[in-house]
Amino acid sequence: MASEYPNFHPNKCNVCFLESPMAKPSIPAAGPLLLCKKCKLIKYCSKKHQTYDAPSHKEFCTAVQSVLQKSGTDHVLRCAESFLGKRFNSNPENLIAFMNHVHCTGLLISKILQRPLYHHENQMLSFPALCNVCLEYRAERLFFCDNCQQVAYCSEEHQQSDREAHAKWCDGLRLNFYYGIDTTNCATKLYPNFDFEQDETSQKPFPKDTFELLSAAARRDIQTSLTEPGLELAQELENINAAGIFSPVGTILHVLRTVGLQHELEEELNVFVLGAELDYLCFNPVTEAVLFRFLPKLRRLRLYLIGPNVNDAASSMMHFMNNRTVEVEVYRYLFHKLPPQFKLPKPHLAVAFNCGFNEFFGTGKHTWDETIRQLLTIPNVPFAFTSYTQREAIDDAAIVDLTGQTMPDTCGKLVFMRRNVTNPFHNPVPIRNPNRDDKTDVLYYENGYLSICVMQMD
Repeated sequence: MASEYPNFHPNKCNVCFLESPMAKPSIPAAGPLLLCKKCKLIKYCSKKHQTYDAPSHKEFCTAVQSVLQKSGTDHVLRCAESFLGKRFNSNPENLIAFMNHVHCTGLLISKILQRPLYHHENQMLSFPALCNVCLEYRAERLFFCDNCQQVAYCSEEHQQSDREAHAKWCDGLRLNFYYGIDTTNCATKLYPNFDFEQDETSQKPFPKDTFELLSAAARRDIQTSLTEPGLELAQELENINAAGIFSPVGTILHVLRTVGLQHELEEELNVFVLGAELDYLCFNPVTEAVLFRFLPKLRRLRLYLIGPNVNDAASSMMHFMNNRTVEVEVYRYLFHKLPPQFKLPKPHLAVAFNCGFNEFFGTGKHTWDETIRQLLTIPNVPFAFTSYTQREAIDDAAIVDLTGQTMPDTCGKLVFMRRNVTNPFHNPVPIRNPNRDDKTDVLYYENGYLSICVMQMD
């Protein structure tokens, strides 16, 4: 069965996502969550919800029981000890070794299941309830941080020793913990801003992040806990949910400004979105209207969503005031395999959101190499790509750089205008980084880091 856990946490009921020991004001106070006695990885607020979840959880749970029995251990992450020759919590500071146990355990369970693990199953192995200092795993010895309800400790001493390191991420982990409990009312009601300035020369202060971009669309100040200390949690969750929708258009505006095209553009803007999948969900009348607001000369925006997994239904045309139009065209192909009958115009900008160039690099699944190579044959076109974490951003930029170095001299010289920098227009919804050894980004964000390059011709 496919994933039933959209935002798995080891300290939530896996059916209603009720947390313990605290409950939402609208929900009666809950007692301690019930730990699954077989896999010891997930919890439930009641026997009723455990029974309800059984069809989804049974297959994975049975596989975990199997490896526990064969290894003779009392925790699933210890089952890899005989293969790796090291107790998984023997050196807690060596998180690379910890991740080796996670990966090895995943392979063992996957072999029993005879399929790759689902996303939530990998989450269960990456984020079990463990002391954040010594990796103690016995549930009866653990308690969770009162603020974020995510990081566990086995003693007050260990919590105190970790206080400074944890403080950097605690508030973000808190948002991540509560995000998704009840998202039905978390979408701010927005409508297209058709009130464009008639004077094309009018200068508007350029937004500094997605919240200011959302504020421009909503016509009111959208606050965060940073700008308004004491902001209610429910309101902050609603705000970050709405702001995240503006990350792609905000990134496009930011790139155009960075490369100096913001004021050079005339009436037309052609943008290639490479590797597109669900990107079309963030291009809608509200977000498109914001583009026109900060590009007052623009009359025709053409978005080309190119990727083998993009939804055909994304094609559309939208008409705005004063003969402004947005055309969205979809091509379900790899960029370098576009059939010759498609005559696309030269882009003003190419962008790949959350590109993942590094994910399959060096394997047969790496299809980006030819796409990047073909894109770099188009001279003087900025190519922007975003990454989740700094580690990934460094690898992604290195792959593009390496490809550029192998291009013929006639194509020009690859120049990076920005490389591995924090993107001010990242999606503000925090996501836990499953790579526990990555201390730079314990949390990551969609479009978190940005690189911009161009193949310059003399």
